[in-house]
Amino acid sequence: MFDIYRKVPKDLTQPTYTGAIISVCCCLFILFLFLSELTGFIATEIVNELYVDDPDKESGGKIEVNLNISLPNLHCELVGLDIQDEMGRHEVGHIDNSMKVPLNNGDGCRFEGHFSINKVIRSCCQ
Repeated sequence: MFDIYRKVPKDLTQPTYTGAIISVCCCLFILFLFLSELTGFIATEIVNELYVDDPDKESGGKIEVNLNISLPNLHCELVGLDIQDEMGRHEVGHIDNSMKVPLNNGDGCRFEGHFSINKVIRSCCQ
């Protein structure tokens, strides 16, 4: 009464050992696929990588940096630039190729600067 599919004749539903082996193998394969996908989903892998591509080999291992920062509530006397990289360069109060422009009647400052830093290529994985 509640069957969606038609009744299959009895002679087509006889169990065989071959059918049982195929059914058990299919169930085991489905269980294996489910568990492998579940463990791959649950497992977390942290990979830290940083790559800097240098299409211009003539730069000598330097990266050009241009800054244009507007600080609307900071006076220009308080704005400065320190440069530090992992190759050992540390420069405090860098003023070469930099300019401070007052904003908001002297209440703010726009800082523009241009400098180059040493390129660091790091590749590490956990």
